[in-house]
Amino acid sequence: MTAGTVADRLNLEFIEALYQRWRRDPQTVEPSWRYFFEGFELGASQPLAPRPAAVDGAAQTAIVRLIYAYRDLGHFLAHLDPLSEARTSHPLLELSEFGFTEADLDRTFSTTPFLGMERGTLRQLIDALKETYCRTIGVEYMHIQDTRIRRWLQERMEPRRNRPRFDQAKKVRILKSLHYAELFERFLHTRYTGQKRFSLEGAETLIPILEAIVEKAPDMQVREIILGMAHRGRLNVLANILRKPYEEIFAQFEDKYLPDTMDGDGDVKYHLGFSSDRVNSQGKKVHLSLSPNPSHLEAVDPVVEGRTRAKQTLFGDRERLWGIPLLIHGDAAFAGQGLVAETLNLSQLAGYTTGGTIHVIVNNQIGFTTAPNDARSTTYCTDIAKMIQAPIFHVNGEDPEPSVYVAELALEFRQTFHRDVVIDMFCYRRHGHNEGDDPSITQPIMYSKIRGRPSLSSIYTEQLIMMGDLTVAETEAITQKFESKLQQALEEVRTEPSHYPTMMHGFEGQWKGMTSHYSHAPVETGVTEETLQQIVEGLARVPDNFQLHPTVARVFKSYLQDMKDRKAILWPLAELLSFGSLLLEGTPVRLSGQDSRRGTFSQRHSVVFDARTGEPYSPLNGLSPKQARFDAYDSLLSEAAVLGFEFGYALDAPHTLVLWEAQFGDFANGAQVIIDQFIASSESKWQRDSGVVMLLPHGYEGQGPEHSSARIERYLQLCA
Repeated sequence: MTAGTVADRLNLEFIEALYQRWRRDPQTVEPSWRYFFEGFELGASQPLAPRPAAVDGAAQTAIVRLIYAYRDLGHFLAHLDPLSEARTSHPLLELSEFGFTEADLDRTFSTTPFLGMERGTLRQLIDALKETYCRTIGVEYMHIQDTRIRRWLQERMEPRRNRPRFDQAKKVRILKSLHYAELFERFLHTRYTGQKRFSLEGAETLIPILEAIVEKAPDMQVREIILGMAHRGRLNVLANILRKPYEEIFAQFEDKYLPDTMDGDGDVKYHLGFSSDRVNSQGKKVHLSLSPNPSHLEAVDPVVEGRTRAKQTLFGDRERLWGIPLLIHGDAAFAGQGLVAETLNLSQLAGYTTGGTIHVIVNNQIGFTTAPNDARSTTYCTDIAKMIQAPIFHVNGEDPEPSVYVAELALEFRQTFHRDVVIDMFCYRRHGHNEGDDPSITQPIMYSKIRGRPSLSSIYTEQLIMMGDLTVAETEAITQKFESKLQQALEEVRTEPSHYPTMMHGFEGQWKGMTSHYSHAPVETGVTEETLQQIVEGLARVPDNFQLHPTVARVFKSYLQDMKDRKAILWPLAELLSFGSLLLEGTPVRLSGQDSRRGTFSQRHSVVFDARTGEPYSPLNGLSPKQARFDAYDSLLSEAAVLGFEFGYALDAPHTLVLWEAQFGDFANGAQVIIDQFIASSESKWQRDSGVVMLLPHGYEGQGPEHSSARIERYLQLCA
């Protein structure tokens, strides 16, 4: 250690980490640093005035600790909950925690570790830290181990104190989004009293957040956004983000029976999907696709990831910039549903990554009737996302401009680092779980606060009028124009209800030309003997200097001999021959599951490994220069998320053979919600077919009753 290293700004975070380690156990740092910190501590324990130079050094180190603490803990003082006042203090952020008293507040220090502030008094530094980390935005990012990411976030937050700088036009766009969200809900509430719609009221800022992402996305190379969400606010998102015609939404409320429809069983209106093209203010287009979802709140998460991966493959989007997944969650579901953790775990895996997901949590601080302290063991509902070191932006949903600001920052982060990012929008639910429910029975205090709360648009309108960005006449014109548009759409539906579809359309886009109708007409599926010989020879061929494991070498040699002797072909080789023949015909194959590359019973060997280096090689990708691609992935130890992912992939890749394999057939139990709610019923409910193939290996191997059966009777029953 030299004197220069102590003063170097680039080393301040390193020094702080060493200091914290020294405080826990002095023996864990080298002797020179021990003496350094002992000197600081000694100096800090002396009377305040007059101080020798060593004491000033200790105080300066405390400044670094203070900055670090606010970056780490400032969110605890942020005003996030619109129904409660912010905390005024936190024990770990008190002056005494850093060896300061109020007498130090007007002392001047070097504050360079806090970006955008070279020098200032302790009072000025604390004000700047609170302005950045303790207003209506609370940020958690110090759990991220990559210091480049932390510095990137600091560079974007600290110089501007986490304050948005929007022009008048942008503020008016935000206000319009709020107005449209509120008026849409109010219109449905008065025209269809008592009908379930799972209102967004109290959380309307979700619409400006999504609108900001849609507006900015094309400028950041995004061509398509694939969305997934549960029922809360879905109709509002369909109307105001995907711009689904109001007439179609109202037709679903009218519930008029159309005898000539061929839409299958259908589904409730707040489960349906939709897609559309949007053009931003710069004239750039982005395609939006909202996936249909059952009542199982988070079941759609891996489906969206799989759909996104398939689209990225179709686009040739190797950098994963053009297609991005956006998942909207409820707070109780994000903390409570195991599929969330499974899906997060997919995010950085080679076979499943989509280059980062934007998660938006509609945190209405209640799950049906269950309070947060009964619904989770964590401080925030978002704590599960720390397992993948995602940055988390908590924001007060009653402050729309900071909400839009963090949405834009989240998109920029995703496109820069290709990692997941979380927006936790604190809000409330103005009605019960549905519009017929009385929430005051179980949450009387919470709903006494909500009952008299003014609308968010009225609060924001007043702010803009006071700042001179808008007039009363202009805001009234926005309201009148939108209400007139809704009323006109309703009248058209009630005049000609049969003109508007009430269910989803199927077999379009990539599926065009296909049909759900089964045909008994014979299809030629055979291949020539020369083709089979070509495949077997390709299986046994490996790159120069590649050393096969002796066991695998014997297996491949036996394949060649069996073909030469025209012996009966067993299942493992038959499967590889079928994959190879499809690849040679130009059909890609994607195989995914637990231990799928080798196979549960050491039978497949679709990927082999160099016995000396461990380097993988896929023989099926070496059959011909013109063949399609074969991809095989050993999945994480999950059934539901991986099968959901492959189902989603198959939705958007109908010309690819997509296979999911359970380690043992009975393990499909762990994916039952995907099988029941998507695979077996998506065509009937949503006109969405899927070619996903489930491989369920089992046999009488002496491994017990579970592994001896794939419960095939269950699947036959689903087909009945």
